[in-house]
Amino acid sequence: MKSAVDNLVSMRDVESLFEIMNESEDWLDQMDAAEGLIELGDRRGLEYLLIAKQSDIDDIQKTASEILADPETQRIRSQIEAEQRFASQKLLESARERLKKGKKVFLYKVIRLSAAEFMWNDASDGGIQIYALNDAGLEGWDVVNVLPQRQMVGPRDESSAGAYVFLRKELGPDEAAELENN
Repeated sequence: MKSAVDNLVSMRDVESLFEIMNESEDWLDQMDAAEGLIELGDRRGLEYLLIAKQSDIDDIQKTASEILADPETQRIRSQIEAEQRFASQKLLESARERLKKGKKVFLYKVIRLSAAEFMWNDASDGGIQIYALNDAGLEGWDVVNVLPQRQMVGPRDESSAGAYVFLRKELGPDEAAELENN
């Protein structure tokens, strides 16, 4: 598959590379496609490899680390990250202007709650206290979605490992300084 990926890179076909990276059954093909995306300056390949570097599977982790350690990949990574910082800075400037004009600006974040945080409390006494959510709410964050996290406990058997909670906070005109922290 490496030669097919090389052909796609030479044709600058980022969408086909992205499709291979996300849909191939072979993790080596996925890695090759991610490397090809990086070669073309596409941050999605970089993001994929950074996640793969955290894999529980040693071969995947090692291969991702090797690709990321390559000097050419490091050069392109630096360029991609510089472009992202520049784009983020432009968005921050735009958000400050929006706030000055009284328009809406939102911040988003995700927190992970372990299953234990749901089980530490007795729901029979009026509900479950989830301190991380209470703290976030007191800081102005609102829950917009919850995605359960599952873990395999045996063949065809899974249990809850917790949840990812998606939060949103609307900034007011006097809260522009919070943009700097995100």
